[in-house]
Amino acid sequence: MLRVSVLLLSMVWIAGSVHAQFAVNWNENRLSKIESFSSRDRIAGTYYFYWYDYPDEHFYDDAAREDDALQDHFPEPEMVSYNSVAWHERELADIAAAGIDFILPVYWGTLDNYFSVGTWFSVRGLGPLQRAIEERQRRGEPVPKIGLFYDTSTLLAGVRRKSGEPAKPDLTAPEGKDLFYRTIRDFFQQIKPEHWAAIDGKPIVVLYGSGFASGHDQSTAEYVYEQFASEFHGVRPYIIREVSWNMKTENVYAWGAALAGPSFHGVACVGPGYNDSAVPGRSTPIRDREEGNFYKWGWLQVLRSDARIALIETWNEMHEGTDVCRSKEYGDQYIRLTAEFVNKFKNNERVADEIVLKYPDPLPRPWSQIGKEYANAESVQIRLEDGLKEQGLYLVRGQPDGPVSIGERAGRSCLFSPETKNTTYLYFSIADPFTFEEKHPMEIRVTYLDTGFSQFLLQYDSHDRKATLNGVYKDSTVVRCENSGEWKTAIFPLTDARFVNRQNGASDFRLAIFAGSLAVSEISVRKRN
Repeated sequence: MLRVSVLLLSMVWIAGSVHAQFAVNWNENRLSKIESFSSRDRIAGTYYFYWYDYPDEHFYDDAAREDDALQDHFPEPEMVSYNSVAWHERELADIAAAGIDFILPVYWGTLDNYFSVGTWFSVRGLGPLQRAIEERQRRGEPVPKIGLFYDTSTLLAGVRRKSGEPAKPDLTAPEGKDLFYRTIRDFFQQIKPEHWAAIDGKPIVVLYGSGFASGHDQSTAEYVYEQFASEFHGVRPYIIREVSWNMKTENVYAWGAALAGPSFHGVACVGPGYNDSAVPGRSTPIRDREEGNFYKWGWLQVLRSDARIALIETWNEMHEGTDVCRSKEYGDQYIRLTAEFVNKFKNNERVADEIVLKYPDPLPRPWSQIGKEYANAESVQIRLEDGLKEQGLYLVRGQPDGPVSIGERAGRSCLFSPETKNTTYLYFSIADPFTFEEKHPMEIRVTYLDTGFSQFLLQYDSHDRKATLNGVYKDSTVVRCENSGEWKTAIFPLTDARFVNRQNGASDFRLAIFAGSLAVSEISVRKRN
């Protein structure tokens, strides 16, 4: 307990308030020190993962420290620690050399439980980070500003260690709005205003996906704006929401550029590649870096866009191999590439160069022998009679945006999505020996209960590169609820299915449910002649 207290005093500035353990001494004079970017500026930011503390935190997955869960590696891992001012200084020097204007610490602050093992880095690391900035400033060296990347997975009750609460909070309810807002507030109360990354005087907040909340709407954002302004002397945040958030904010972006390629939804997003093969239990497709060509290819598209904010995904997420920081594998190659393209971006250079990728699409994980008995079958299916029966078709569980339950409705055993105001998904994987990479006509049949939802559609892995994420999520026709209360069967004929495990959780297709709960008693995939 003494150690926690000493650390706390060393990293935060105490003030007299109900949340005094974090608060800087807030007054209007302090807030006048905000040095803001203009909305007319071209600026670049990146996600800063500061959860590493060698060798105990986020290096190994086992007590024996034999299972290295990192895809890429720090040159001197023994020097890496979120508690180390010296480590932050070295990272900041490289960030400045790359021409990056602001960093987004990936914040895992678990509200009302900040010093939990596994997530306490979020508060412990911000003090040393700011001291590192101030050391560099004292020497007259350039430093980035600090914005917030709100990792919204911390909304989950399990992450916050709150037993008895709903797994996902409803951000339209008063307690959900308060949870959402206070996480944002508590971050900025730990950051001195002179270090804030702000646009037109508004501190930058980047939101991760909305799938960790059971509900949200425009009132969720308005609550944040109103409360923030009331506690920070009229200052409002500049919120950059992920595309899954159904509300209006200052700007919008799409997560996943390191895997899928650059995206443009107001903010341009670009990344160097993706490979999480070192992480146990992962099955995500791989995006080959192609010796830097994938990163260059992405930046060329950014330079041809009208975006004024570019987000680099990521600075140092070593588990998923999306890092552009200095590493054993690549040295400073991606720091130099970033500096080159950020400079062109800021100067609004239009470049005519062309790069042809060797692998235009993410590479699927190796073909699996699981389900080899279905290699010559005409169909695979899931049936729910006395429980779940998977016959070459498998229900994929554990996806944050795909919670699923099994029970009984309208006299039948079935699987069903939770009752929610937002879009949720049911994910399915087909045995690779049945079909993998084929261009064979298929038919998917879904037997569903015609009540309790608004509409749903099938999104499947396809050969159609014009569809979402180069064909990973191609939409079928929409099935609308007629509220008959009967069991019906929707038939989806497919001519361009690919099915190479590219969707979340290595799945091949999903059902997207738009509000309400969808119950399914049987689902099958059949090869057509």
